[in-house]
Amino acid sequence: MSCGIDFYAKGVRFRLTFGFLAVWAMILLQSAFSDTAMAALAACLLHELGHMGAMGLSGVKIRGLTFYSGGIRLKSESLALRRTGTEVFILAAGPFVNLLLAVISGALGFGIFAGVNISLMLFNLLPLSMLDGGRIMAALLEHICPLKDIASAQRITDILFGGGMTVFFILSGSAGFTLPLTMALMIAEGLWDTV
Repeated sequence: MSCGIDFYAKGVRFRLTFGFLAVWAMILLQSAFSDTAMAALAACLLHELGHMGAMGLSGVKIRGLTFYSGGIRLKSESLALRRTGTEVFILAAGPFVNLLLAVISGALGFGIFAGVNISLMLFNLLPLSMLDGGRIMAALLEHICPLKDIASAQRITDILFGGGMTVFFILSGSAGFTLPLTMALMIAEGLWDTV
């Protein structure tokens, strides 16, 4: 379980993890805290509001909200008893909100916000277990092969895909230190955190 600060409000657990603080500290230390960083934080919050809206429409209760290295993660009552379509609808709502915001902000000439939302959408659709893409993939695989335990396969995918991306970004020089740090912390928190 990762280190974090927990507090509760109206039966909902809020958690601030070390990984979230570490990523934002690196952003501040690199003097990268700018309009782009604020746009990213706003896009993350709107992304989660998309999930919350879909949860509300589906009658799913929110149990927790965690601020972790990859952004913000919601915990809800178990979706295991719900239909796969409902789970995929809820998981896809966040990236869909980012796509919608990118289109609208791009049309209005807010290029930075459009770019941040497209990046966040694509990032969240990666097949990592702690991201929407990995969770959608898991829901669909569990629906297709209900007797298979895919947790081990997901951990291997997380390590290989996340580690490969981190090495790629470091070797290519196409990203600062913050992105590889975020990927590494996300993998670690995904392996040990049980929100």
